[in-house]
Amino acid sequence: MGATIEFDRPDGKSAPGYFAAAPQDGAPGVVLIEEWWGVDERIKATADRLASHGFNVLVP
Repeated sequence: MGATIEFDRPDGKSAPGYFAAAPQDGAPGVVLIEEWWGVDERIKATADRLASHGFNVLVP
């Protein structure tokens, strides 16, 4: 299961996101783009599912 995170934007401000880590080290990464209303439970579940299949997933 992933977690809500904060990361730095290029303009120096912080932004919220969601990160789901793959169970193994060295896994490839995926950027999952949410719909216009933002990061909801369905997007988090999709990120978690991709992570369970071996991907690190960032939802900015």
